[in-house]
Amino acid sequence: MKNKNIISVLLIIIVVIFIVVFSRAKLNKIDENIYNKNWYHYNHNTGFYDVINFNENKISLNKPINSNDATNYDYCRKYTYDRKNNILNLDCNKQIKIIDINDDMINLEMDDRNYVFFTNIEESLNYEFDSYYSKSMVEYKKEKSQAKDFIKINSKKLMEVINGEDYSKIVFIGNKCTSVDCVLGLDVMEKWISTTENVYYYDVNDLNRDLLNRLNRIDSSLETKYDFYNDIYPLVVIFNSGKLIEKYYINCDGFNCSKYYKNEFN
Repeated sequence: MKNKNIISVLLIIIVVIFIVVFSRAKLNKIDENIYNKNWYHYNHNTGFYDVINFNENKISLNKPINSNDATNYDYCRKYTYDRKNNILNLDCNKQIKIIDINDDMINLEMDDRNYVFFTNIEESLNYEFDSYYSKSMVEYKKEKSQAKDFIKINSKKLMEVINGEDYSKIVFIGNKCTSVDCVLGLDVMEKWISTTENVYYYDVNDLNRDLLNRLNRIDSSLETKYDFYNDIYPLVVIFNSGKLIEKYYINCDGFNCSKYYKNEFN
């Protein structure tokens, strides 16, 4: 009888120890909503998305930049979780503090700055745009579209401009222009027309096969493919005295489009 009591006590002690150890282990885990998802943060300085992924003891963090230089997080692979302070201690001598977590958004403090990540890429871009400009992309686009509409030309005028003697800049935008640069490009166009009259906007949806062929005959680098003009970025072509002298797509550095602000007409 005595031995049975001892065995029972030992079993109870083992169970209690197991529960305590298990509870502590569980307490030292992050909210499981964070696990095994790609979380995106649009970096308005670079135009790239930072992507972070967690599982129970590993972390993957990709912070693309414009060059091949390494970032401080390139060698982060594992972490331990300090539940008391809500901090992840990474194996690369970095720390990440968790400010908030829900099903589709996490707020992290990294390098003394707050970064909000989303499971949906578009939500991340919209959030950063609204935070940066204090207005949504829809509101910004509506406000800036007046400049574009003011310089809109039809197909006849397009050929007159191309064949004219003036130094002229034409911006092609179609229904596939869906990048944030298509919104920011409106501000670029607004700045251009404040310094010259020779800036024009052409709606790519008005292009037809005959016009595509005529453009290609003027300069072979102007493709006959519709998608060349109907790109996710605004296409800019510059003519002088009937000759094409430059073409490029507006592709800003995140929200910074200042490289296009110079007055190219001088």
